[in-house]
Amino acid sequence: MTNSANKKTDNKQNNQDSDFGALLANARKAKNLTVEEVSDYLKIPVTIITVLEQSNIAELPPLTFSQGYIRAYARYLAIPEDNVLQMYKQAVPGERSAELRLRSKLPGETNSQSPLIKLITIILIVAGLSAIMYGGFNYYQKKSGVLESELGTKSPGFTGNSLNSPSSAGEQRLTIKKPRSFSESETLPIEKTDTEQDTGLTTATNQPSVPVNAEKALPPVETPEEAPASNDIIEIYAEKGAWLEVYDAEEQRLFYNMLKKGRKKILTGTAPFRLALGNADSTRITVNNVELDIKNFIRSNNTASFMVEVKDNKASLY
Repeated sequence: MTNSANKKTDNKQNNQDSDFGALLANARKAKNLTVEEVSDYLKIPVTIITVLEQSNIAELPPLTFSQGYIRAYARYLAIPEDNVLQMYKQAVPGERSAELRLRSKLPGETNSQSPLIKLITIILIVAGLSAIMYGGFNYYQKKSGVLESELGTKSPGFTGNSLNSPSSAGEQRLTIKKPRSFSESETLPIEKTDTEQDTGLTTATNQPSVPVNAEKALPPVETPEEAPASNDIIEIYAEKGAWLEVYDAEEQRLFYNMLKKGRKKILTGTAPFRLALGNADSTRITVNNVELDIKNFIRSNNTASFMVEVKDNKASLY
C-alpha cells in the first residue's frame, strides 16, 4: 500500500512538473484575458492556444513551431519563458525531445554579464587599441624618415649662372635637363639687349623653339569585371501575421521570428530554401517575383513545411 501511494504521488508530481499548459492558462486568467484576445494580439490561431493550454502534445504542431508559440505566449504573459519550455520538454516523449534546442541556463555557467567577462573584454579592447596606435606611430615614423632622406638627396632642376646675374662674357647660359624628344643642345645662349642689361631682366624672344612630342602614351583602359550573379530573392507577406522560419541551401537560417500582421519580409539567399510557417493560409510567398502555391502543403493545424527549388528562374515546391 505504501509503495502504491508513493507511485501515485510521484506520478502526480511529474504531471504537475510537465503541465506547461496549466501554467499558461492560469497566467492568462490572472490577467483577465480571453483566448480570443491572446490570439488577436499574437496572431496565433485559437486552436493552437487551446491545445497549448491543455498540454496536448499530440495536437501541437512540430517542435520548432511549438517552442516559438510557447516563447511568444510566455513573453506576452510576462512569465519566465524558459520555465515553461522546460516543462514542455518534460512533457514531450523521449524520442522527440532530442529535437529540442533549449538555451542553457546552468547555475555555474559564465555569461556575458559577469564581472570576469566584462574585465576580459575591456582588457582585449584596450590591448587592440594600443596595438593599432603603436603600429600607426611606427608606420608614420618610418614614412617621415624616407621623405627626409629623399628631400636631402634631391638635386636642383637648373644649373649654371643665375638668371639675374650677368656673366663675364656679357651673356647668360641656362642649362636645361634634356628630354628625350629634344634635338637641340642642352645649353642655350640667351642674348641680352641694352635695356635688359640695365634692368637685369632677360627675354626669350630670340630663343630657338624646342619641338615637343605632342603625342603621349595613354594608360590602358581597364574594363570593369562583370558583377557576380545575384542571389535568389524570397518575399513573405503575412496578411494576418505568421510565425516564420527560413533556411537557405547552406542551411544558414535567414529568418526565425514572428512576422506581424500586414508585414512583408524580403530575404536574399541561394536556393533551395527550406520554409516552415504558421498561419499558412493567409501568408503569401514569392520567389524571384513568382508567387508560390502552397495550398497542398498546409496541414490541418494551419501550418506548412516545404522546400523551394529554383531552376532557370522557375520555382518548384516539394
